[in-house]
Amino acid sequence: MRNYINILWGLGAVLAIAVTLTAAAAPGCSSCVGGGSGGTWSSGIAFIGASAEASTRMDKGSSTSAAGSPEQIPPSSMITARALYEDQLGDKRWAMAYVGVPGDDSYIEGSIHLPLDQVFNAEGSLKSPEEIAAIFGAAGISEDDPLVIYGDNFVNGYDTFAFWVMKYLGHQDVRLLEGTRGGREAAGLKFVENPAPRAAETYNPDPNLDLLASADDLADLQLVDPRTAAEYNAGHLEGAINIDYTRVMGSSGLATSQALAQAFRGLDKDERVVVYSSKGGLASIVWYALAAQGFDASLLVLG
Repeated sequence: MRNYINILWGLGAVLAIAVTLTAAAAPGCSSCVGGGSGGTWSSGIAFIGASAEASTRMDKGSSTSAAGSPEQIPPSSMITARALYEDQLGDKRWAMAYVGVPGDDSYIEGSIHLPLDQVFNAEGSLKSPEEIAAIFGAAGISEDDPLVIYGDNFVNGYDTFAFWVMKYLGHQDVRLLEGTRGGREAAGLKFVENPAPRAAETYNPDPNLDLLASADDLADLQLVDPRTAAEYNAGHLEGAINIDYTRVMGSSGLATSQALAQAFRGLDKDERVVVYSSKGGLASIVWYALAAQGFDASLLVLG
């Protein structure tokens, strides 16, 4: 198995499976895996499968803990707004891709819109690497482009899931943009209404299959359910432990190293971890934090 650096920068293929919930799950429960709003793309909350209450609680907790808390230490897969701005003043090395739900002036000037909603099949499973590569190539990205991914904020799951998908394709040079809209504007980045046109490219994927989670070996792995405690208690995969995604993220990136260590204290770092959720967005938040902390982590996408 690859070491931490390759785990963070590499991505295993996904497995879309139908699952049976534990006896605690009520039939038709809207908060169970795969139920409720987790399959829609109308908002960040819907996509990651989170409740409005959970996202509100996370935002409040992030803003409260920001003052007087230890400085957050971003992993090497992040770029600051100031660094991106300075790059634009120079050679403009980075291609930029917005992955949220567009609103007024959503796009940093020069960005494309990466159609993340198109990576799923009609029944909710993830498309093949070749199919996703064709979608992203049509949007103007090739496998050789140094790429910066950003959404409207860092806590809605779009950013981390897009990062995960790029690693699934084998994309080597991809970063997440740190910070919030206000901080990005303060750094000098200009926001505009429409994405920039970019010529179509041929994207040649080189999928990393090292982190593949299969139905056959799930029983031997550490399973993590990233939803709220209430949602977890309503129904979850047998053997899964609950690590609420709100515990690992701040308003502008990962939580502090101390907070992450506390959140992951129940996990064995020498054993493989699989994080699962409907559509993968919610799971990708915890997956990203685990990888940044040196865990051998992979993602399980439930349709």
